[in-house]
Amino acid sequence: MTKWLRENLWRHITGWIMCAFAVFPLYLVLLSAFNVAAQDFKPTNEDYDISESMIKASVTRTNFYIKDSFFATSINSEEFLKVADKSKPTVIYLHGCNYDYPPYERSLLKFYLGLGFNFAVTDFIKRGDAKPACIAVNGVLVVRTNLRARIPARVLELNAHIDWLKANGFKTIYVVGFSEGGMVIQRMQKVVDAAVIHAMTCIPLAPNARRPTNENKYLQLISTRDPFLDTQGAIPCEGRPGYETFISAVGNAPSHDPFSDPSWEGRIKEFLGLKNQ
Repeated sequence: MTKWLRENLWRHITGWIMCAFAVFPLYLVLLSAFNVAAQDFKPTNEDYDISESMIKASVTRTNFYIKDSFFATSINSEEFLKVADKSKPTVIYLHGCNYDYPPYERSLLKFYLGLGFNFAVTDFIKRGDAKPACIAVNGVLVVRTNLRARIPARVLELNAHIDWLKANGFKTIYVVGFSEGGMVIQRMQKVVDAAVIHAMTCIPLAPNARRPTNENKYLQLISTRDPFLDTQGAIPCEGRPGYETFISAVGNAPSHDPFSDPSWEGRIKEFLGLKNQ
């Protein structure tokens, strides 16, 4: 041991100990805040404004992306119309119940932009009368809102996005939904070129929902061990009555990650006719 190290080692050790004691109260505060937030996350019935003006304005609340880069930045709807290549497929992305899963959102954004697509990230929470509908507590998903009101409102906003893109000359439209967003897709009432559902079980079709046809093709990516689907089960849509145009890719990873199975990226490319990309 060098002379300098013998003389200064104790100072470094003392400094590390003092830093640990200084940070520990902050850790307790953060932990306490999380516990309070979880306890206060109680069921609520939200009423959603579904007026024509509110639904049409959903497009202005959407973040649009047109290129794949590490520092990909969003643009608004007006700028998107000016610079987007309308001959490229455009993905309308429907977030999950929380809209607060940055790694998941980033992986989806990077993947679909990497295929050369335009990418539109809808934001239902930004409308003002909606809150995150769920929270993860000890690895269990706690849902606090009435989905019977929430999902129809989100379907109307999805319809508005599809109509807006078609009215502005976009040729190919895909819809991608993660978790709760996958429920919205299963209630979709418009024809699109393809739809991909990440991490959501199969749910009964609503009586007024457009039945899947050869015009609407769907790919469902689901894990039988998804911990967030334990309460309802991870049910594939393929082969169920009314889901004749659904294809289900089933994995078994214990994860809610939209790409929890390594083969799913290839399945999506194959589904969209992009085998060689």
